[in-house]
Amino acid sequence: MNDLRKQIQEAVEAFTSNDLACTDSALIVIDPVERTARLFDPDEDADIDAIIENDPAHDYVDVMDLVEADTSNPGQWVACSEAIDELAAQY
Repeated sequence: MNDLRKQIQEAVEAFTSNDLACTDSALIVIDPVERTARLFDPDEDADIDAIIENDPAHDYVDVMDLVEADTSNPGQWVACSEAIDELAAQY
């Protein structure tokens, strides 16, 4: 597993591991030059569009695009390997 994919996976798992720690507006921030990723959960009142617009050096991906429903635990999210693979392949 390449480092970027692993970091994306870990960021998504940090989101899914504690449903009270992050909001559904959480984002994965990717540095395409350094090939790094991290979880970012903006404040409830944050202007997400402005944050993204003012940071052209990074790519922002909605964490909800990288999860799927946990079939064994209704109401819970798990990392979607296929979506993570597709995202990592873009870099």
